Amino acid sequence: MNSDRTVLTFGAASQDVFLSGKALTAKRDVRSHDYIEQFPLGAKVDLDDIIFDTGGGATNAAVTFARQGFDVSYVGKIGRDPAGTELLRALQKEKVGTERVIYDPRLSTQYSVILLAPGGERTILVYRGASHALKAKDVAIRTLEADWFYISTLAGNFDLLGKLLNHAIGHGIKVALDPGAQELAQPKRLMALLPMVTVLKANAEELASLFGGDNLRETIVAAAGICDYVVGTNGPSGAYAVYDHKLYEAGTYQRVKVVDRTGAGDAFGSGLVSALAQDKSIEDALTLGSANATSVVTKIGAKAGILHTNRLKRMKLKVTAL
Repeated sequence: MNSDRTVLTFGAASQDVFLSGKALTAKRDVRSHDYIEQFPLGAKVDLDDIIFDTGGGATNAAVTFARQGFDVSYVGKIGRDPAGTELLRALQKEKVGTERVIYDPRLSTQYSVILLAPGGERTILVYRGASHALKAKDVAIRTLEADWFYISTLAGNFDLLGKLLNHAIGHGIKVALDPGAQELAQPKRLMALLPMVTVLKANAEELASLFGGDNLRETIVAAAGICDYVVGTNGPSGAYAVYDHKLYEAGTYQRVKVVDRTGAGDAFGSGLVSALAQDKSIEDALTLGSANATSVVTKIGAKAGILHTNRLKRMKLKVTAL
């Protein structure tokens, strides 16, 4: 167990409602060739199942750290409403600390409705609410102590992100960053902060928006050296990482039937950082990240499949010197 290692996670917390049924089967649009879900205005659509759960990148990551034995607390903002109450209950059940949760006096807790198509793809309807209203003044940053910060999207709040990173640098705290769309939309500001980050994790498209490249391998190579670890994911195609002048290529941990991809990226990132925070190798970190994501996609919801173990057979990786 790793209860002597402490982690704080920052970002979104959400009440999630999953709706599934044959009526949600996606169809290919003849013009765009994209798969779409389309419903006539005013229609009633019969569903086969409904599942209530909790989500949000920071709480999903917190559960990974808790199940890996870390002393972990969540830092974020919720509303004083039934969704917020359920989030606190779920986190406390997983032994995630909630003493640093902030309540918004006006906004409701983030709420997502996930239309889950057969095959695991989904369309998500999101009310951002309190999660995207977290400000630096809400967080007693000078009092934060941890071995690691795990920062997911902060809704583009670079004031908060910068202050968290400067505090971490000044107090020997390592930082993992999984930026969201609003951070990526300001690439110059984000790039300026990356040298203060220990682990940068993002998907192929997100990394390409920062570093270019025609494929994930090229993108990762271009990103080498920006921080200690740069890790890029590409769904079922696996992941790449650069560390210590070496390129690591990992496939998927194993083939499974995909039920729901919600939370897979969070599971990968937090699994990877869990291993690194235990002073394990990048090979072990990629294995735990991939195994955690693989387990999550076999169940509905972002948390149900999160692993309770790190005793895993190490994946075979392709390693290339840069």
